Amino acid sequence: MLNRLSLLAFLGFAAPLISGTVLPIVGSDPSQVAIYQKVLTDQERLDPFAKDGRARSIAVTGFSPLSACRRHKLQPYMPPTTAGFEDEKFAAYGLPNGTFRSLYLDTCTLGETPKSGSLPLVLFSGALATSRTLYNGLLQSVAAKGYLVISIDHPYDADIVELSNGTVVTGVDISDDELEAALKTRTEDIAFVYNQVLQRSLLNEIFPKYRTGRNAPKTAVLGHSFGGAAAASTLKQIASIKGGINLDGTMFGDVLKTGFDRPFMLVGHENKTQATDPSWKAVWANLKGWKKEFEVKRSAHYGFSDLPLIASTLGLQDKLPSEVEQVLGSIEGRRMTKLTVDLVVAFLDMVLKSRSQDRFACIGKEFPEVVEAN
Repeated sequence: MLNRLSLLAFLGFAAPLISGTVLPIVGSDPSQVAIYQKVLTDQERLDPFAKDGRARSIAVTGFSPLSACRRHKLQPYMPPTTAGFEDEKFAAYGLPNGTFRSLYLDTCTLGETPKSGSLPLVLFSGALATSRTLYNGLLQSVAAKGYLVISIDHPYDADIVELSNGTVVTGVDISDDELEAALKTRTEDIAFVYNQVLQRSLLNEIFPKYRTGRNAPKTAVLGHSFGGAAAASTLKQIASIKGGINLDGTMFGDVLKTGFDRPFMLVGHENKTQATDPSWKAVWANLKGWKKEFEVKRSAHYGFSDLPLIASTLGLQDKLPSEVEQVLGSIEGRRMTKLTVDLVVAFLDMVLKSRSQDRFACIGKEFPEVVEAN
């Protein structure tokens, strides 16, 4: 698993800072998106990392599509302390000072909710030692395709989590021997959020402009890297979640032997396939539902985050040293984001909106980098 400092070391370049840059919503004719943040506390569970008897608290961001937007707002890409933390880390390796503080998302604060009935829900978990905010652009683009999205930060295994009450939790080093315990905590975090969704109160709080229907929304789980392992673990434990996606994550735990019976998609960077990752081969044999595996040529592990889109939007991608391809890949940033969004939405449309899987063939034609591995 990639160490977060090695990622930063690859990004050792200098470029002029672009002030007030808006990350685009990627995709054709997307809806505008409202974004809300909230802290949830599970009073029935102690935080295993804190070791001081406190209840487990997590930070979440909700993305909700709106139509006929009548009031736009530029929202900071990251909360201020998180942006300063990431700026300081990246600046130590040559990234322009204030980069993350210069980024914004175009959000909608006044508009109409879609009138096509209850929207499906996507729960997202990111990579180890990576803030959920580093996926805000990707998830905003997924939401714009007609999905409610909740991204989850897992305190102590993320590099920094900034709670809305001002509390800041910085990450701890998690050894290989501790990964399965950390995975259990992540899975419990996701299950807690999902249970809050079933109780309906969270939907009203995190999506105040969305009118919920009588039934809980159809739900899928999406994860990148360690979050992909958490997605599989969540599917094993919660039968009512309809399907899941693992973006480039090695998997752990009982799911390798037991599998599950719902749709699951594996998407790997170049040379990450069943042939190179034994955990993928092990789980594949035990997946009893619909399944697909894709390899994205010329991509790398953090190509499935916002980093390529940020580099492209800031005009930095062609200024990066050649070593950066080992982290971000060589696909142009907007193209990489659109490729990822299209794959994710094709799966979600099939599983949560009862649409055909024909879109996958179209993606293969539009993006020859995407190769079906099985």
